[in-house]
Amino acid sequence: MRQGSITDQDQHFTETWENIATRGNAIIRLDARGEERQEVISGRRSFMLTTEERIITETKVLDSKDDPFKNGDFRPVIVPDSVTIETNPNALSDEEIVQMFAIGDEAWSQVLTSLDSVATLRRMLDLAEDYEGLTMRRYRDMEHRLIEVRGSDRVQITTQDPDLRNFLSDKPRGSRQNPASGQDNPRRGMGGRSSDYR
Repeated sequence: MRQGSITDQDQHFTETWENIATRGNAIIRLDARGEERQEVISGRRSFMLTTEERIITETKVLDSKDDPFKNGDFRPVIVPDSVTIETNPNALSDEEIVQMFAIGDEAWSQVLTSLDSVATLRRMLDLAEDYEGLTMRRYRDMEHRLIEVRGSDRVQITTQDPDLRNFLSDKPRGSRQNPASGQDNPRRGMGGRSSDYR
């Protein structure tokens, strides 16, 4: 065994995860000789790795908020029983998210507070679009939690032009309105003149 915390089962159990982040995340793979090599996972796709490779990858992450297996960048598909919502509140499947939409108010508040992944909260908002029983209040709760979580990670852009400031803002859907077009997203339907690109 490579490390004291790695078991035989960890070496042989193959996990499946789905990348749902817009950015790429590196994982550690072990080749036939047991040597480590990096692989960048990018684009929305599923990938497999052993539990051992996941554990090794997680030990290399300096800050736990950057761990893609815990911050919601990777969604669990097939994982050991040890990976649960208790050990990783952001490790929610689409089915678990939909089930959460129907829980009581107190449980809803607790679960939402435990989530700190931008990717997970965005996925919740996407799934909420097709969920008929969701109240507007819960949808707003998710939007506000996304703003809280994203908070300090946002790059602040300052400009005197209000139209440009609105265009560059990265607020949840429905919170920005383009008065000229009546569209929710000012980026949609925006064209430009050739003189704009000189």
